[in-house]
Amino acid sequence: MLPRAFRRAGTGVLISAVAGGVLLSTTGEAVATVGPSSRKKAAAAAVDRYDAQKLHWRACLDRDEMPGLPDGYYRLECATLLAPRDWNVPQGGVDIRLKVSRLKSLTAAKPGMLFTNPGGPGADGADLPLLMVSARRKKLMASQDVYGMDVRGGGGSSNITCGGAQNLTADPRLRSEASVNLQLDAAELTARACDVAGRELSQYVTTSQTIQDVDLLRRIAGHDRVNWLGFSAGTWMGAHYATRFPEHAGHLVFDSNVDFTGTWENAFSRQPLGFQRRFEHDFAPWVARYHNLYGLGPTPKAVIASYEKLRARMTPDAPVQDAVTLDDVIAGTMYAKVLFPDAAASLADLNGYLQAQGSGKFRTADRYAAKVRKAVAVIQRDGLRNTFSGDANSSVFLAVTCQDTPWNASRGSLVKSSAEAGKNYPLIGWSTIDQPCAFWNRPAGVDLPTPTGQGVQPVLMVQSVNDPATPIEGARAAAANFEGARLLTVTGEGDHGLYAGGNSCVDKKVDDFIINGKLPPVGATCKGTALPDPTGVGAMSTARLPVRGTNPLLALRQISELVH
Repeated sequence: MLPRAFRRAGTGVLISAVAGGVLLSTTGEAVATVGPSSRKKAAAAAVDRYDAQKLHWRACLDRDEMPGLPDGYYRLECATLLAPRDWNVPQGGVDIRLKVSRLKSLTAAKPGMLFTNPGGPGADGADLPLLMVSARRKKLMASQDVYGMDVRGGGGSSNITCGGAQNLTADPRLRSEASVNLQLDAAELTARACDVAGRELSQYVTTSQTIQDVDLLRRIAGHDRVNWLGFSAGTWMGAHYATRFPEHAGHLVFDSNVDFTGTWENAFSRQPLGFQRRFEHDFAPWVARYHNLYGLGPTPKAVIASYEKLRARMTPDAPVQDAVTLDDVIAGTMYAKVLFPDAAASLADLNGYLQAQGSGKFRTADRYAAKVRKAVAVIQRDGLRNTFSGDANSSVFLAVTCQDTPWNASRGSLVKSSAEAGKNYPLIGWSTIDQPCAFWNRPAGVDLPTPTGQGVQPVLMVQSVNDPATPIEGARAAAANFEGARLLTVTGEGDHGLYAGGNSCVDKKVDDFIINGKLPPVGATCKGTALPDPTGVGAMSTARLPVRGTNPLLALRQISELVH
C-alpha cells in the first residue's frame, strides 16, 4: 500500500448506447428498461452476455520481438475482457476493457485458479504471474493456472485520469499559515482535478466494482473457486472478494496486510509509525554498522541526527531537488532492504557534496553531485513509495482509497493530525497533511460491507514485524476481526512483500496452503532474511535484476521494465 502519487492517462471505451427508455444491445436489439421487473430481467440478460464472452488468449510476449527472456515468460497469455462500467446497472450500455493474463499449468489435469494482485491499489497486475517464473515456484505453477489483471482504470485496461495533477513539493514541516493553506489548497485542487477530468469513469473505480470483474473472469475461466495471492492493498481486495463471494473463495493468501476490516483512513493513519519504525529500527542500525563505509554515524541515533542535518542543509542548487524529495527517496527504500545500500550511499555522497561545497571545493562537489543524482535516479526507479508509472494508475489509487470507505478528515483535522504525526514520526508524518481524500466528491451508493470472515474458508495472512507501509498493528487488527484468519509472522524482517522473495520458510508455507490447503500452526513464525552486506562482491547487483532472493514487489517492477 502506497502513499499517493500522480501522473497522466487516457479513457475508457463505449461499445453500446442508451436511447430514451430503451437499451440498445451490441446486437442492436431493443431491451425495455421500464419497471423493476423489466430492469431485473435486463440486468440478468446483460450479465449473461458478459458471461458468454470467449476470451481470445494470445502470447503476451513475442520471442522474435523480445528475445533473451526466461523461457517461462513466453508462456504468459493475455486477453481482453469486457465488463460493465457499472455492475450495479450492468445493462447500462457502457463497457470497459480489462487486460487479463494467465500462466497455464503444464501438468495438472484439473488445475486450480490462482488470482494474483500486487496491490497499490492500482498497480498493474497482468505481469505478476511472471514473478512465479522468476522465483521458480515450480510446484505452485504445476498445480495452478495463475491469473493476473490490470484492474479497471489503469494499465492496459480502460484508463481514468486526474488530468495530469502533480504533487506539490512544498515542505510539509513548514507550518506558517501561508504554507499550511497552500498545502491544503493543493490537496483540494487535486481532488477537484480528478473529479473534473475523470469522474465519468472514476466513480466506478472501486473495490466493489473490481471484485466483480474478478468473479466474471472466474466464471468465464470455468472455475468454481478462486485461490488468491494478494500483496499489500491486494489483501484488501481479497478480503472483500471473499466477503462478496464466499462460496467461490478458495485458499486465500494475504501478504503484507492492510487492515481490511477497517477504513482506508485508519489504514493510512498507521503509516507514519510504520515508516519511522523501519527507519529507526532497521535502516539506522544497519548504516551505523557500516560507519567506516558511509561515515553517517557509529550509532543509530547518530545516523538519524545525520539525516536531519542533511535535510536541514538542503539548498536550491543541491543535487536532490528539495527536502521533500529527499524524504520520499529515503522512504521509498524502506520497502525493501536490498535498497538500503543505495539509500546510504546517496546520503553519504550528499554529505560529501555539502561539505565540499561549503569549503569551496567545487570540482569535488560536482563529482559528488553526479553520484547523488545517479543514485537518486536508481532509487526513484526501483523504490516502492512513488511506484506508479503514469497518471492512470495513481488515479486508480486515489479513486479506490477515497471512494471505498468514508473519510472524516477536514482542513482543521489534517493540520492537527499531521502535526502530531510529524512530531512523533517525522520521516513521513508531516506529509500526511497532503490528503485529497478529505476533499473528494465521493459518489453515492458505494456499498462495501465490512469483512468479518463469516462463512469464508480460513485465510493465511503473512506479515513482517517492521513493515513500513502496512504496519503489523493493522495486520493484527485484521486477523483478530476476520474469522478464521491465521497470521504467520516473519520476525527480524521489515520488507513489504514477502512470498516469492527468497524466504524459504514463507515460500513453503504459502505453497502448502495454496496447493494443499494446509495452514501453519497458530502462532507460527518464520525468520526474516539477512540484511545486505554492502562490502561483499556484487552486493549492489541484487537491486537491479528480477532474480531469486529479492523483494517480490521490487522484482515485479523490474520484470515489467524488462517486458515493456
